[in-house]
Amino acid sequence: MWQIDIGLRNATSPNGIVSFELCAFSASCTATLAAWGAAGQSLAMLSLGLDFLFMLLYCGFIAVSLLLTAEHLSPRLRQATVFVAWLALAMWLADAIETYSLIQIVLRQSDAIYGPLAAGFASLKFSILGICLVWLLIAILCAALKRKAT
Repeated sequence: MWQIDIGLRNATSPNGIVSFELCAFSASCTATLAAWGAAGQSLAMLSLGLDFLFMLLYCGFIAVSLLLTAEHLSPRLRQATVFVAWLALAMWLADAIETYSLIQIVLRQSDAIYGPLAAGFASLKFSILGICLVWLLIAILCAALKRKAT
Protein backbone atom coordinates (compact mmCIF):
# COMPACT_ATOMS: atom_id res chain seq x y z
CA MET A 1 0.00 0.00 0.00
CA TRP A 2 2.97 2.27 0.57
CA GLN A 3 3.90 1.95 -3.11
CA ILE A 4 0.38 2.93 -4.15
CA ASP A 5 0.42 5.86 -1.77
CA ILE A 6 3.55 7.32 -3.39
CA GLY A 7 1.52 7.85 -6.58
CA LEU A 8 -1.07 9.82 -4.58
CA ARG A 9 1.32 12.39 -3.11
CA ASN A 10 1.33 15.87 -4.62
CA ALA A 11 0.87 19.50 -3.56
CA THR A 12 -2.81 19.04 -2.65
CA SER A 13 -2.30 15.66 -0.97
CA PRO A 14 1.22 15.71 0.51
CA ASN A 15 0.41 12.74 2.74
CA GLY A 16 -1.25 10.72 0.00
CA ILE A 17 -4.38 8.85 1.01
CA VAL A 18 -4.24 10.26 4.56
CA SER A 19 -4.54 13.77 3.13
CA PHE A 20 -7.56 12.59 1.16
CA GLU A 21 -9.10 11.01 4.27
CA LEU A 22 -9.04 14.42 5.95
CA CYS A 23 -9.60 16.60 2.87
CA ALA A 24 -12.92 18.00 4.09
CA PHE A 25 -11.13 19.84 6.90
CA SER A 26 -9.20 21.90 4.34
CA ALA A 27 -11.87 21.93 1.62
CA SER A 28 -9.41 20.31 -0.77
CA CYS A 29 -11.27 17.11 -1.80
CA THR A 30 -12.20 18.39 -5.25
CA ALA A 31 -8.75 19.89 -5.74
CA THR A 32 -7.17 16.58 -4.79
CA LEU A 33 -9.30 14.67 -7.29
CA ALA A 34 -8.38 17.17 -10.01
CA ALA A 35 -4.68 16.99 -9.17
CA TRP A 36 -4.75 13.20 -9.21
CA GLY A 37 -6.47 12.96 -12.57
CA ALA A 38 -7.82 9.65 -13.82
CA ALA A 39 -4.63 7.70 -13.07
CA GLY A 40 -4.40 8.98 -9.50
CA GLN A 41 -8.08 8.33 -8.90
CA SER A 42 -7.59 4.75 -10.07
CA LEU A 43 -4.72 4.40 -7.61
CA ALA A 44 -6.91 5.86 -4.87
CA MET A 45 -9.67 3.34 -5.63
CA LEU A 46 -7.10 0.52 -5.49
CA SER A 47 -5.83 1.81 -2.16
CA LEU A 48 -9.35 2.13 -0.77
CA GLY A 49 -10.28 -1.36 -1.98
CA LEU A 50 -7.21 -2.85 -0.33
CA ASP A 51 -8.03 -0.85 2.81
CA PHE A 52 -11.23 -2.89 3.23
CA LEU A 53 -9.05 -6.00 3.54
CA PHE A 54 -6.38 -4.33 5.64
CA MET A 55 -8.84 -2.85 8.15
CA LEU A 56 -10.02 -6.31 9.15
CA LEU A 57 -6.45 -7.38 9.75
CA TYR A 58 -5.21 -4.48 11.83
CA CYS A 59 -8.39 -4.05 13.89
CA GLY A 60 -8.60 -7.78 14.51
CA PHE A 61 -4.91 -8.02 15.38
CA ILE A 62 -5.20 -5.19 17.91
CA ALA A 63 -8.39 -6.63 19.45
CA VAL A 64 -6.92 -10.13 19.77
CA SER A 65 -3.65 -8.75 21.17
CA LEU A 66 -5.58 -6.84 23.81
CA LEU A 67 -7.68 -9.87 24.72
CA LEU A 68 -4.64 -12.15 24.98
CA THR A 69 -2.87 -9.59 27.15
CA ALA A 70 -5.98 -9.13 29.34
CA GLU A 71 -5.65 -12.72 30.57
CA HIS A 72 -2.47 -11.73 32.42
CA LEU A 73 -3.84 -8.64 34.17
CA SER A 74 -5.61 -7.92 37.42
CA PRO A 75 -9.41 -8.08 37.22
CA ARG A 76 -9.80 -4.29 37.06
CA LEU A 77 -7.23 -3.85 34.31
CA ARG A 78 -8.61 -6.91 32.52
CA GLN A 79 -12.06 -5.31 32.38
CA ALA A 80 -10.65 -2.06 30.98
CA THR A 81 -8.56 -3.95 28.45
CA VAL A 82 -11.57 -5.92 27.21
CA PHE A 83 -13.42 -2.61 26.80
CA VAL A 84 -10.55 -1.23 24.72
CA ALA A 85 -10.63 -4.41 22.60
CA TRP A 86 -14.27 -3.57 21.83
CA LEU A 87 -13.10 -0.09 20.86
CA ALA A 88 -10.84 -1.76 18.28
CA LEU A 89 -13.96 -3.24 16.72
CA ALA A 90 -15.59 0.21 16.75
CA MET A 91 -12.47 1.44 14.97
CA TRP A 92 -13.17 -1.09 12.22
CA LEU A 93 -16.68 0.32 11.80
CA ALA A 94 -15.36 3.90 11.68
CA ASP A 95 -12.76 2.87 9.10
CA ALA A 96 -15.40 1.11 6.99
CA ILE A 97 -17.68 4.17 6.97
CA GLU A 98 -14.73 6.43 6.17
CA THR A 99 -13.55 4.22 3.30
CA TYR A 100 -17.05 3.92 1.86
CA SER A 101 -17.38 7.71 1.99
CA LEU A 102 -14.05 8.21 0.23
CA ILE A 103 -15.06 5.81 -2.52
CA GLN A 104 -18.25 7.82 -2.97
CA ILE A 105 -16.22 11.03 -3.29
CA VAL A 106 -14.12 9.50 -6.07
CA LEU A 107 -17.11 7.98 -7.87
CA ARG A 108 -19.41 11.00 -7.60
CA GLN A 109 -16.68 13.66 -7.93
CA SER A 110 -18.44 15.53 -5.14
CA ASP A 111 -17.56 15.90 -1.49
CA ALA A 112 -20.57 17.82 -0.16
CA ILE A 113 -21.98 14.99 1.94
CA TYR A 114 -19.25 12.39 1.96
CA GLY A 115 -16.27 14.69 2.61
CA PRO A 116 -17.28 15.67 6.16
CA LEU A 117 -18.46 12.11 6.83
CA ALA A 118 -15.10 10.67 5.73
CA ALA A 119 -13.08 13.25 7.67
CA GLY A 120 -15.15 12.80 10.82
CA PHE A 121 -14.87 9.02 10.79
CA ALA A 122 -11.18 9.17 9.85
CA SER A 123 -10.59 11.39 12.89
CA LEU A 124 -12.55 8.97 15.06
CA LYS A 125 -10.57 6.04 13.65
CA PHE A 126 -7.22 7.71 14.30
CA SER A 127 -8.28 8.68 17.83
CA ILE A 128 -9.39 5.14 18.66
CA LEU A 129 -6.22 3.74 17.09
CA GLY A 130 -4.14 5.96 19.36
CA ILE A 131 -6.11 4.87 22.43
CA CYS A 132 -5.84 1.20 21.49
CA LEU A 133 -2.11 1.30 20.83
CA VAL A 134 -1.31 3.25 24.00
CA TRP A 135 -3.52 0.94 26.08
CA LEU A 136 -1.97 -2.15 24.48
CA LEU A 137 1.48 -0.88 25.44
CA ILE A 138 0.30 -0.16 28.99
CA ALA A 139 -1.36 -3.59 29.24
CA ILE A 140 1.77 -5.36 28.00
CA LEU A 141 3.93 -3.48 30.50
CA CYS A 142 1.53 -4.21 33.37
CA ALA A 143 1.37 -7.89 32.44
CA ALA A 144 5.17 -8.06 32.27
CA LEU A 145 5.50 -6.36 35.65
CA LYS A 146 2.91 -8.71 37.17
CA ARG A 147 4.69 -11.72 35.71
CA LYS A 148 8.05 -10.47 37.03
CA ALA A 149 6.59 -9.93 40.52
CA THR A 150 5.36 -13.53 40.76
